[in-house]
Amino acid sequence: MVSKKLKQTKDNSEIISEILKPHTKGVLEIVNSLRSKIKKEFSEFEERGYPVWKAIGFRDKNSGYVCGIFPFAENVRLIFEWGVLLKDPDRILLGDTKQIRYLEYSSSKEIDINVIRNFLEQSLGLPKGKKEKEMIIDSMNSIKKPVLKKRKS
Repeated sequence: MVSKKLKQTKDNSEIISEILKPHTKGVLEIVNSLRSKIKKEFSEFEERGYPVWKAIGFRDKNSGYVCGIFPFAENVRLIFEWGVLLKDPDRILLGDTKQIRYLEYSSSKEIDINVIRNFLEQSLGLPKGKKEKEMIIDSMNSIKKPVLKKRKS
C-alpha cells in the first residue's frame, strides 16, 4: 500500500516572502515600514498574505478585511477596503472605484501613522456586515445632486 503524502500548504510568512521577493529595496522599505507601524498600532489585527492579489492584508476579528499593502514596481499602496465610507476632509485618499480608497507612497518618509490610524479607526467603526456597508454606499450613490439651470440673459 502506497501512503498518500498530505499536501503541505505554505505558511503565511512564506506567502508574504514570495509576494515581496521581486520588489526593490526601496519598495520593501516602504512595505516593511507600513507593516511594522500597523502591527504596532493595531496589534489585534491578523496579517495575511494574499498571493492572488500579490498583497499583504490586515483583518480584524469583528470587521474582517480592513486594509491591504499592495507593492508595485515604483510605489506602494495602502488600500482601505471600505475607503469610500471614510471621512477624508483633506481629500488625501486616492481612487474612484465603488468601494476602495488608498494612500500611495514612493518613500517610507511619506508615511504618517497618525493619518493611517485615523482611517483604520474609522474603518473599525463602520457597520460590521458587508451588506450594511453596501447599503450605505448605494444610498450615497442614489443621492442626486441638483442640476443648476442656466439663467436666461
